[in-house]
Amino acid sequence: MAIQSGDRIVIETPAGRRWRPAAQGIVVTVLSAALVVAGSGGDVGLVIGLVGLVLSGPFTLALLVRAIRNKPALILDADGFTDQTPPLGAGFVRWKEVQQIEERLFRKRVYVTVTLTDRAAFRARLPAWHRLILRLNGPMTAGDVLIPDNVLSMSPAALVKTMRRLHRAAQRPAPGGGANRRA
Repeated sequence: MAIQSGDRIVIETPAGRRWRPAAQGIVVTVLSAALVVAGSGGDVGLVIGLVGLVLSGPFTLALLVRAIRNKPALILDADGFTDQTPPLGAGFVRWKEVQQIEERLFRKRVYVTVTLTDRAAFRARLPAWHRLILRLNGPMTAGDVLIPDNVLSMSPAALVKTMRRLHRAAQRPAPGGGANRRA
């Protein structure tokens, strides 16, 4: 649900959308552990089980923590937006850094994509692991900040419209100040 308080809009992920990936991760982790413990499939089963545990275990833990904590996916205000979408939330982005906001289809999923004016400066403030993932996904996606539709409590089109409205408002000079001020 999008909660509006003053000029701040908080967008939370619906409970079903938070818990579904965690439940899927639990299933994969349990199946991987069963392969390791049961030893079915010989050495191949053991290797597949270990790889599954190593890869799915940490992700499942992160998804469980996310589902339990239920922090907002996105917070919009007059200064910018805070992207906390899992797993690659961009953090706080000022509207003055934003060049373009669009709705894009990628692999049967709709994303709200935000293109920034200075990609290098944005990526420099991200952790190394986040930069690596963005670099690997770069050729496949357009935009610097990707907000998937499955974490939103509103339609991507409605989010784009709201973000564009706030972006435009931030570009206008403040009343009584700035370059348009008369002497």
